[in-house]
Amino acid sequence: MVRLIHAEFIKLRTTQVWFWLLLASVAVSSLIVVAAYASRDGVQSAQDVADVFGSASTSDIAVFILGILGVTTEFRYQTITPTVLATPSRWALVTAKMITYGLVGAVYSAICVLVQIAIAVPWISAKGLHISLGTGHIPHSLIGVFVVVALYGVVGLGIGALLKNQIVAVSIGLLFLLVLENILLAIPKVKYAYAYTPAGASSAILTTNPTDSFNGVTLLSTAGGVLVLLAWAIIPAIIGASITMNRDIT
Repeated sequence: MVRLIHAEFIKLRTTQVWFWLLLASVAVSSLIVVAAYASRDGVQSAQDVADVFGSASTSDIAVFILGILGVTTEFRYQTITPTVLATPSRWALVTAKMITYGLVGAVYSAICVLVQIAIAVPWISAKGLHISLGTGHIPHSLIGVFVVVALYGVVGLGIGALLKNQIVAVSIGLLFLLVLENILLAIPKVKYAYAYTPAGASSAILTTNPTDSFNGVTLLSTAGGVLVLLAWAIIPAIIGASITMNRDIT
């Protein structure tokens, strides 16, 4: 398994996609911090700081796309053929990819959080606020970011394993995450299902207020959010490994 994970990291390193997606994630996270602290009333307490740090989870979309590409690129360019010849077990391949992109998600979130901290700490001091990283709900937000972004990498991998086609997987995945989830939240009869979507689960993990709700939809507990996001990460990967990836690859 260690050998397979190492091979996945080598494959990832030989492309430039990971770098540009990371750069985009860092840029978005930085802009959010600058916008929050530049606002006169943007950051006044430890709770505000926790909410700002939670915004580093915006890197989840980049990691989601990277997870999809981790599977679909192999099918698109037929590099899956030598991969399967070297390791015939599709379950071992999918497991190695899941671990790899979970770790990649953790690295992305760590870099984004560190950049935010590098920007925020001097700004907090300049505003005369006495807030440490261990204050209030800040640790909760920081840990939540790691969990959410790491799991989104596995979610993307599962969607890629399930659909195989790169364009279809990316298009459907982004359409669901960026459009359909928001539409679901706006429909009165079915909006309560939002709590069980990836976005709803992520919000449950990141929120520091157990009574938080979105458009009248009560969020799950933090543990409930983790379980739901795990289900979104693992179930598509299992289905993809058992059905799609077990078909002929050429």
